Amino acid sequence: MLKQIIVASFAFATIAAAPAALAQPSDVLSVTVSYAGIDATSPGGAEILLRRITSAAEKVCGGEPSNPLDRSMKFKPCVDEVTQRTVAGMNNPRLAALVNKTQPTASDTKVAAR
Repeated sequence: MLKQIIVASFAFATIAAAPAALAQPSDVLSVTVSYAGIDATSPGGAEILLRRITSAAEKVCGGEPSNPLDRSMKFKPCVDEVTQRTVAGMNNPRLAALVNKTQPTASDTKVAAR
């Protein structure tokens, strides 16, 4: 089964200056991320998927600027927001814990019975 997610962001100016509701459909940039063959519920798989999501977020946010001020004021907040929104939509506690730099709780982790 093919597993894919879409990482999308409104155009840079839209995120920074106006509510998302005002964005036009043509202002939405998206990148498809495949996670076929990755167990996103395992620690290693979640890390791989998060790297792919973050890489896609960097693309939809316009690529990393060379100016350090632009990087810290615009690019990094955009990447963080897009990554967090994408992960939140996946309903994967381990992935969410990686994004939020926390560990999943026991109630978030399912253990298979043998």
